[in-house]
Amino acid sequence: MAGPRPNRINTTTLKSRILNIAQTSVYQVKLQPPGPVQDFLRTSDPDIDYGRDGLNIELLCSDTNLPGQSLATHDITQDYPGVSEKMAYRKIYDDRIDFTFMVDRDYNVIQFFEGWINYITGQGTTFTNEEYVSRSRYYRMNYPRNYKTDNLYISKFEKDPYGYYLTYQFIGAFPLTISASPISYESSTSLRYTASFSFMRYIKTRKREYELIF
Repeated sequence: MAGPRPNRINTTTLKSRILNIAQTSVYQVKLQPPGPVQDFLRTSDPDIDYGRDGLNIELLCSDTNLPGQSLATHDITQDYPGVSEKMAYRKIYDDRIDFTFMVDRDYNVIQFFEGWINYITGQGTTFTNEEYVSRSRYYRMNYPRNYKTDNLYISKFEKDPYGYYLTYQFIGAFPLTISASPISYESSTSLRYTASFSFMRYIKTRKREYELIF
C-alpha cells in the first residue's frame, strides 16, 4: 500500500497553519490551601493570609511545567509467531509537579510553603514552634483530608482574547518537598524558591472563551 503523496503548500497556507505557535511565558497558577491550612497560617503568622496575599504569591511563580502521563502495559508474546505486542491496562500520572517562585522581600513565599508543611507534620499543632527547640519533641501528622487540596490549577493561555486556553486541575495536591535555595556573595540575582507538589491525578479542560476559572 502506497504512502501519502507530498503536497505543495504555498507560503500563505503554511503561515496560517503552523506559525501560530503557543508561547511558554503566558500562564497563570493558583495554589489555594484547604481551610484548616489557611487558618493555621493566619494563626501562626498573622502577616500571612491567603485571602490577602495569595494572588501576589501566585504571580511570583516564575516557572512550572505542564504535567505528563503514560500508560502501564503488559507484553503479549503468544498471539502471533515472532510478534511482541504491548497492551495498556492502566493510566499513570506524574507523581509530582514543581513550582519555582521569585521570593519577595517580605519572604511571604517561604512562610507560605513552610507553614503548609508545618501544618502537615503537626509542627505548631502538636507543640508550639518554639517548643521544638527541645530535642525530645516529636511530630504527629495531621489528617490528609485537612492538608490536601483540589484547588491547585495551571491555566495555559495566549494573548489572543478569542483563542483557546487549557486548565489543568490537580486533585489531592499538597507540598511534598522544598528545594534548597543557594545564596552567596557572588553577583546578586533574584532569590528563587522551588516547591514540589504531590497529587493523585489531574483533569484537563479546553475552552475557547478567554475567561479564567479562577
